[in-house]
Order: sequence, then C-alpha cells, then structure tokens
Amino acid sequence: MSVKRGDFLRLSYTGRLDNGDVFDTTYEDIAEENELFAEGVTYAPITIVAGENMVVKGLDEDLIGKAAGYEGQVKIPPKDAFGERKPELIEVVPTRRFEKKPAPGMRVSLDNRTGTVESVVGGRVRVDFNSLYAGKTVSYQYKIEEIIAKTVEKVKGLLKYYLNKDFDVSIVRKRVRVDVPYELGFNQQVQYYKKLLAEKIMLFTAVDEVDYVEVHRQPEPVSEEAVEKTTDQQSEERGTKEARAPD
Repeated sequence: MSVKRGDFLRLSYTGRLDNGDVFDTTYEDIAEENELFAEGVTYAPITIVAGENMVVKGLDEDLIGKAAGYEGQVKIPPKDAFGERKPELIEVVPTRRFEKKPAPGMRVSLDNRTGTVESVVGGRVRVDFNSLYAGKTVSYQYKIEEIIAKTVEKVKGLLKYYLNKDFDVSIVRKRVRVDVPYELGFNQQVQYYKKLLAEKIMLFTAVDEVDYVEVHRQPEPVSEEAVEKTTDQQSEERGTKEARAPD
C-alpha cells in the first residue's frame, strides 16, 4: 500500500545541512554523536499525517506514493524547507522588553516568536526572527516505518506529536476517551492544545466525539529502602545544622 495524503505514518529521519552537519534526528545515538541530545526529548519514530505540513514541505511531498518500509533520501531547497531568509524579520528591540539580559548568540522568545540575538548596543537589541535554518538547503535520510491503520494508534500519535507525552486512549462507538492525569490539568501546553487536538482527531479519524477525562491515581508506594534513605539524609542534615549552630 502506497502513502496517500491523509495517511498516518510512523516516520524515522535524520536531517542534515549541506555541509553534513546533523540538525535534527529521531535516533538517540545520532543525537548523542552530534551533540544534539536533549533531556526530555523522546528519540523514536514520530507519527505524522501525510500532506499536513507536520514535517517540512519537501519531505512531506516526497513521502507521497512510497510504501511502508521505504528508505530514501531527499534534498530540499530553502523554499520547501525552512524558507528563504527575510530581512524584515530582523528587528531592533529595546533591552527592557527582555526578562534576562540579552547577549549575542542567545535564543530569545518575544511575542510568541523565537529569535537569535545578533548584537546588543546600548539599550537596543538586534534580533533575527528567521528560522535558524532559513535560506539553507537541507537533506533528509528517512524511513517510513509503518502506515498506521488502527484509530487508537492514530490518536495516540497525534497526542504524542503535539504534547510529547503518552496518554491512555480508548474508543467506544466513535467516541474517543483520553485519560489526562490530574497533574497535567495545570499544564498550559496541554490546555492550549485540547481543542486543536480534538478538532484534528475528528478531522483525520472516523470519530464523532473526543472526551478528556481527568484521572486521579493512587500514588505509587514508596519502598522501605527509599524511606530509610530519606531518613538517613534528614539525620545528616540535622547533624550538619547542629554543627553549624552558634553556641
């Protein structure tokens, strides 16, 4: 079966610049080898919907017509990758608008945009809001691991893509239930994406309703070893405080 627009895929890839430098990958070993490894990032195949711009345009288009298991490489010009560089996206911003003192090379966020500080002169900061890879030709080595058929896996994949978290999902009579741990109810990212994800799930799958259910779970029991370790640490801290207390 060949990939069509709207198909759910599990995709592995490594993105490189023209000089061979790796800038993105789904493989942990490649991330470590190229000093890209970041804590909290899941290195595994990602789930995307073909033709929905969930990867750069040039890669998205190259997937169409390929079969599950296909491995290949595509070279992508700037216009179909991260775009051409736009001079109008380089702006001068007053220093007072930054929470932390800006410095050249620092990545900063301002008005829901991310940019790179180019220079700081007096009370003015020159910030480039172009993508880090704007104006660059890139290439992707990729593998279509699977064309996903099960609706539950499609829903889990969308949740993982947008929230980088795994959720328990069940479906009964075209009604999706997503279990949301109580503590994530305070997560701004989760709250922001709830409506968007519900709309996408109903658009791309044959379901009519999406329910987010707040779940409260018993805390995991603490082992005796952990309790003893905590008690020992507290005893050491008390001893240290007593030793430092004035006469």
